[in-house]
Formats: sequence, structure tokens, C-alpha cells
Amino acid sequence: MSSSDPRSFRRSPLRQTMARGLFALALGLSAISLSGCGFQPLYGGKGIGAAAADRLMEVDIASIPDREGQKLRNLLIDNFYPSERPSNPRYRLDVSLSASEQKLALQKDATAVRAQLLVNAPYRLTDTQTGQVVFQSSSRSMVSYNTLEQHYAAIVTVQSAYDRALEDISNDITTRVAMFLGRGS
Repeated sequence: MSSSDPRSFRRSPLRQTMARGLFALALGLSAISLSGCGFQPLYGGKGIGAAAADRLMEVDIASIPDREGQKLRNLLIDNFYPSERPSNPRYRLDVSLSASEQKLALQKDATAVRAQLLVNAPYRLTDTQTGQVVFQSSSRSMVSYNTLEQHYAAIVTVQSAYDRALEDISNDITTRVAMFLGRGS
């Protein structure tokens, strides 16, 4: 191979050094551009999450009717308050809950072997000082499960599907409210 052969340039140490330098430059420029556009991590010491965690302590979670509503409220309380509940809350979170089941995968005798649970939870965050709704949204979760013939096993399977859906919804509501409250600080 002669020095004018293009294949010799690909393998040269100079080429490898230049490629590493360009990669480092691109990485540095991307980090600078992210910090310049206002990007802040949600979690961490200096991110939005640091202020949002303190602001979540200012939210009172209103009662939610029915057993599933109580479970969702307890999950939200666990997410919002790491140590104690707020004594003088600035905001109130109102959540309503609705669920529907749909039978899937029908057999020849019209019995379902699979079902889908859709849980919808519209919510709103109200400023307790002004009574104005400052943020509202909706969270939903769709969980599929097997339908079983044994009565107790069928009840446990449906309850497990509800629990998974409520866990998803509580995490989603916590994240969205934390992001909203973190923007204000």
C-alpha cells in the first residue's frame, strides 16, 4: 500500500486522534446547548425536583370516594409527603376516579379469557388562597389481565389489575404536579 492509498488514512493514528477530538467537541457542544436552552433535570440537587419536592409538601390531597379512591389517595400521600402532612397547605389536589372493564379474547362459547381495565383519573390543583384552579389534567392507565374460572382467583386478579393501574396513576399525577410546581420556583 502506498501513502496515497485511501485505506492507509483510515487506519492512521492521526485519523483516530482527530475522530476522538471531534467526538469530544460534539459532546461538549451538546452539553452547552442543553444548558443554554433551559434544560434542568427533574431529580437531583439543583434540578426542578429539589424545589418541587418542597412544594409537594404544600399540597393537601382531598378525599377520593370508594375503596379504589382511598387506595389512590394513600399512594399519593406516600409520594407527596416523605415525612409529615402539611399543616397549612397552599394547594388542594382534587381527584376523581372512574373505571371500566372490557372483555377481550372471546372463546367459541362467548366466554372471555382476557379482559382490559381502563382507569381514568381527572384531577385539578387549586390554590387555596384564591380558590383558582392553577393546573388540571387527567391521568389514565390501561391494564390487561386473564379472566379465571375460580371465583377467588378471579377476584384477586381483578384487584391486582386495579392496584397496578392505581400505582401508575399515582406516579403520573405526582410527576406532573411536581413538574408544574417546580416551574414556578
